[in-house]
Amino acid sequence: MLSTALFPSSPMPSTKWVINLDTLEAESGLDWARDFLSHYDTSQLEEIRLSQGRSGSGGVYGRCWYPSQRSVFYRIYCYVPGPFPYRIETRQPPIYRLMDGSWPPIPAGCLGGLYREARAKGKVREWRRVIGYTEVQSRGEGIVWIVAHEMFHFLRRTRQVTGRNTEIEADRFADDQLQSLRRHRERWSRW
Repeated sequence: MLSTALFPSSPMPSTKWVINLDTLEAESGLDWARDFLSHYDTSQLEEIRLSQGRSGSGGVYGRCWYPSQRSVFYRIYCYVPGPFPYRIETRQPPIYRLMDGSWPPIPAGCLGGLYREARAKGKVREWRRVIGYTEVQSRGEGIVWIVAHEMFHFLRRTRQVTGRNTEIEADRFADDQLQSLRRHRERWSRW
């Protein structure tokens, strides 16, 4: 079992890493996460916690805790219970009803979700949620995806990356980081 450890990711104070995972399969994801964080100012990030999660919950999930009355720092908790490979539901940009009343096609590999309607200033805006999928092959890839997702919330909130702090953009950021890791791994495997 990997134990609690400190890995400095900023000059002072250092971010505390609490790692409670039963497998060495997580090492590649942990290496990626440490390297990824070293490129950003994490002085406001008090803790990153990685663990197996609760039994009965599957896949990957997490939370970025913002400063509050209890703490002036951010905290990120990530859980990777598996099993792996695991298919993560990702939020995609919604599709909007066209002026002629029809709907544009749902992107390939996605499902159309709930229908929504909003009324503002006498106008009706209708849209459908779109759900995509990202498959993580191992616990290490699961760590990369969920840490990147939750780090997006921290990085956006601290204005270190651009965009809107939404689940759609956090999922896209995580997908991009996972693809980057896979491309890097593929390049090195050819040698």
